[in-house]
Amino acid sequence: MTQENRESKSLEEETFEVLVHQNRRDILRFVGEKKSTTFTEILNAVKISDSPSLAYHLRSLSQFIKQENGKYRLTPMGKDAYSILLRTTTYNKIAFLKQKTHRVTFGNAVIWISVIAAAVYLGVNPVLYTGIIPCAAVVSLIATYRIVEDDERERL
Repeated sequence: MTQENRESKSLEEETFEVLVHQNRRDILRFVGEKKSTTFTEILNAVKISDSPSLAYHLRSLSQFIKQENGKYRLTPMGKDAYSILLRTTTYNKIAFLKQKTHRVTFGNAVIWISVIAAAVYLGVNPVLYTGIIPCAAVVSLIATYRIVEDDERERL
């Protein structure tokens, strides 16, 4: 193993060790969302119990977050790490939606069947419950399914 490989591996290991801690990922997300923030804002936002603990985590994040003029900002490497965190969060949400697609579709169908049944029961104009309402139901169900599919394709 060359010296360069050892240094790269060391940086890689250090990077993942830092990001293993949930509080540090929360700090990184908060600073990334705010673009520029103070120590107190970070302390309040990430619910760390005391200032020394936050100071420790910020020192650990020094390759990702820098302090200038009393404000904390992401470094170029921090911006990359923040981007990865955002993507993993998005993928988790897409996976959750994907698992729930059938439930959402079924729930949507139950709602529309109830609307049609109510329209029939209440004696609403037959044109509504034989034509317009079922068409709206189909469009709604298709739209629900496509939103999940399109969202997944955009993220990939």
